[in-house]
Amino acid sequence: MSAPVRHRVGGFTLIELLAAITLLAVLTAVLMGSVRGAERSTAAAAALGERTEQYARTYGFLREHLAGALPLRWRREVGQPLKFAGRSDSVTYLAPITSQIATGGVNWWQLIVAPAANHPERKQLVLRRAAPDPEEKSVPDIPAADPIVLADHIESLTLAYFDPGDDPLNNPDAGTWRDAWDENARMPAMIRIQITEQGGAVWPELRIPLKLTQALGCNFDFQRQRCIIQAGPRG
Repeated sequence: MSAPVRHRVGGFTLIELLAAITLLAVLTAVLMGSVRGAERSTAAAAALGERTEQYARTYGFLREHLAGALPLRWRREVGQPLKFAGRSDSVTYLAPITSQIATGGVNWWQLIVAPAANHPERKQLVLRRAAPDPEEKSVPDIPAADPIVLADHIESLTLAYFDPGDDPLNNPDAGTWRDAWDENARMPAMIRIQITEQGGAVWPELRIPLKLTQALGCNFDFQRQRCIIQAGPRG
């Protein structure tokens, strides 16, 4: 007598079920990794776009505003020094108020990196301003209150000033960059700006030619690019 035929009951075995669960877990991990990667790529692209927009907007403003620095002088001081103070980490100058900020008049301006008002750990590139005082005899300390914020999350600002030399027409290659500007007979020909963000990202270098590099109210030597001033007090 032959043995009875056994029919397999429908369904999965335990091994098949474990294999299916393992495969599903692997596919889920791959899918989640792809999603996270896409999110990171999107976030990185958005951050890069914001950074690019920020430095493009900031540089566009500074090209117009800083280029308009006025070479005005202290009329009642010995040697009539320029109303300009250039340091490696800040620059203070006189310039008209642009239409992007307000209207009318000339103000003191200072470009500097400073802590944010409500978040000292976060630094910003700011433009401080103050109205000129007729009784001033030196470059004033610009109040830190109510600054114009040009860029956020900025670590440092590095400035340099181009000295074209004593005879730029006949010796154009003699020009040099200085870390500070203390020359009273003339303004720098250009200002170089380098900005580093918090986190280490460095913006492209910006060089701004000044529109008025010669000093006003003096006998200006165009060949030597110097202002000829009689030493002594002025009334």
